Amino acid sequence: MDNELFGHVSTQDFIDFGFEAEFIGRLPIRVVCEHLEAKDLLEIMKSSEGSLLRQYEQEFAAYGIQAKFEEGAMKIIAERAAQEKTGARGLLTVCERILRDFKFELPGTSVSELKINADLVKNNSKVLEKYKKKGQKVSVGRVSQELELFSSEFLKNHGVRIEFSEDAVEAIGERAVKEGTRPLQLCEFLFKDYQFGLKLIQKNTGKAEFTVNSEAVTDPDSYLSSIVVSSYRDAEKNE
Repeated sequence: MDNELFGHVSTQDFIDFGFEAEFIGRLPIRVVCEHLEAKDLLEIMKSSEGSLLRQYEQEFAAYGIQAKFEEGAMKIIAERAAQEKTGARGLLTVCERILRDFKFELPGTSVSELKINADLVKNNSKVLEKYKKKGQKVSVGRVSQELELFSSEFLKNHGVRIEFSEDAVEAIGERAVKEGTRPLQLCEFLFKDYQFGLKLIQKNTGKAEFTVNSEAVTDPDSYLSSIVVSSYRDAEKNE
């Protein structure tokens, strides 16, 4: 009812209410806003440019997690956002309340898919614990993919290739989960200076491919030192 009345308010009404004529004159266009209902907010989530749902999907995708919003979850989010009575901004309030901990806890785990359904929205803490337990399981396939990417980049940048034994793959996967990082990022940290030592070995032996084991994951510096020393000994024997 109020909105219907506001639609008929004139400039003189504002002046009679107490606003200065000079002030009202600076507001030549006046618009009456309607309250957004749950169905309106649902449509905004689905169809608006720069959809909030797409933003969350992109955030999770940056960590290798495919997030998918189901219809039931979107309806509940829209209903809760309508209760906030802050318009479309309520969608962000509700989504952040539901998904904030997922954004912090899941990156770096082996979780690669997140189904945002009605159960997750209603019981987000309980569902998060399930995903965290699932994330503790090392996905050998995913670890191997990231290690292959690291090996390719290392070869491209330094002219030598690093391969990983089975126990190294397992050790990297377990350590990545424990430290809350991705296998690729862990390798970039562990082997950031390996090109110098491997280049020396290449000079001594002519080798351009090197297979590292779990010892390199546990103590990369000691492992590299030991194989560099061995390469010098081998070179002396061959002289």
